[in-house]
Amino acid sequence: MLFRFAEVVSVLALVVVLLVAKHVPIIDQLPLAQMTGIVCFLFAIFLSLRIYQAELRRIRAEE
Repeated sequence: MLFRFAEVVSVLALVVVLLVAKHVPIIDQLPLAQMTGIVCFLFAIFLSLRIYQAELRRIRAEE
């Protein structure tokens, strides 16, 4: 499998917490929307590197 279920769930939970925290008046001033975007972008990079690594392993096994 290319990714573990716990990895995806933990990142999705973090994104949901950041989105909910964005609407809490006390921490309203923090750039939570930007932080959520950064987390999503970094997770996309992580998943793409996992796919690349799996494909590279598959190609090397065929040789």
